[in-house]
Amino acid sequence: MAQVRSTSLWSGHRPTMVAAGCFLAAAVLGLVTTHFGSIRDFEPAGIATASRTLNAIMSVTMTSIALILPLTANLYTPRLVKLYVAHPLIVGGLSVLVFSNLLLMSLHFFPPGHPFVRFGIWVIAFVYLVVLAGVLPYLFGISRFLRPSYFMPMLTRKGLRSLQELSRGRRLEANKDELFETIDVVTNVALTGMARGDRQLVMLALKSLHALLTGIIQCAGPELSAWRGSRPWFVPGLAKEGQDYLTRERVWPEAYVLAQTLKVAEVATRRQHELLSELAAQLVDTARLACAVGAEPVIELHVMTFNTLLREALEEKDLRRFQNLSYHYRLLIEAFHASPDRMHDAARHLLHYARLAARQGIAFAFETVVYDLGELVLSLARQDEERAVELVQAWAGPVWQEAIAPDSAMKKVGWRTILRTHWEARAGGLKEVAEAIFWRFLADEAIHREQLELLLEENRELHYEFNDRLMRFAHLSPPAWAEAQAFLEQW
Repeated sequence: MAQVRSTSLWSGHRPTMVAAGCFLAAAVLGLVTTHFGSIRDFEPAGIATASRTLNAIMSVTMTSIALILPLTANLYTPRLVKLYVAHPLIVGGLSVLVFSNLLLMSLHFFPPGHPFVRFGIWVIAFVYLVVLAGVLPYLFGISRFLRPSYFMPMLTRKGLRSLQELSRGRRLEANKDELFETIDVVTNVALTGMARGDRQLVMLALKSLHALLTGIIQCAGPELSAWRGSRPWFVPGLAKEGQDYLTRERVWPEAYVLAQTLKVAEVATRRQHELLSELAAQLVDTARLACAVGAEPVIELHVMTFNTLLREALEEKDLRRFQNLSYHYRLLIEAFHASPDRMHDAARHLLHYARLAARQGIAFAFETVVYDLGELVLSLARQDEERAVELVQAWAGPVWQEAIAPDSAMKKVGWRTILRTHWEARAGGLKEVAEAIFWRFLADEAIHREQLELLLEENRELHYEFNDRLMRFAHLSPPAWAEAQAFLEQW
């Protein structure tokens, strides 16, 4: 383990070590030459050698930049060129090379004994050593522009800097244009990654969009959001009425990012479910943030975004995508526990799409939501038991009642969900939830015992297939299993 750790540390710091070694060698060489030689010995042939070497290095550098920038722009998006040409590494390196060539040229305009010539030769000798020492690290640094893991954080930082300047009221139009142009660039990179099947690239782009959306939501106070009253940005095709609403509520920045996020999700295929799962998890995080800052219109936009994703999953008849979204919709509903109206409204939306999936014949879609409601009740009860009881009475209870109806094909699913939720609640000390379920479904002890015995016979923890959930919902934890077993042994 220690050897692996040392190898990892060496790999992570290898560029720094190489650069330090190059500059250390140049420093040693400079000290040796100044100790045993003199600048007069450098004058005749050294200037010519330095001039040829600096010209050659400048040619190599310019060629590398001319190859790397168009290649990166063609691979991802042309707007990356603007980011690269203003990067300090490129600007600084080219400035040193241009300065050294200008200095070499200017030396020819002065007589040999002039003080400027003496000073210039010292500067040329110093720059010569620095350039020779830094050429390999510099070329390595330029080559990193080809890596998305390098330029995507640069894009994110650029967008966040523009947002910070906007919150301070500086150069509103210029910084606003830079911010939303950055969002467009990130979206184009994500779409390119989707088309190429490059999961790492899409993950980086989604992470960048998430960071930008988070920053925008945090700029919600009156003193930080004056820029929202300036000229808004909208995605093409948005209706005039929608534009008026977003402008009036001052949430057009969040709507723009969410629309771009949906654009990325629309092109996801069946082989890219993990990307959609990552996107949904990020939406839940930003929805929680919107709840924390009290941005009601932004919360509504998040719910609408989830509804759109669910509808698209139904249109594709993609069960795995629907199950992923159902799981994250459950987390979204849980995030609304402090706002009962919002929580109940979101639960109603989820059930609407579950019933729509059942009517379209998507197998196991409604079953997934039945199970997820049980898990939602348990997880919500650990935070707010009163809200969990409300959820049982208003939404989960009627759905479970429908599932265990005599003519239902989902009896097994319904009973397993009811029993697991009840016994897990009892084992966790959630008495109000356990009693609400007991008096509604389990008051008949004979039926309770019969269904519980069937559940305990198949108390398997892992799912039968390796999927995104991995764990079976219809299993009891050891404490719940022990209490259920003790209940059966009483008879």
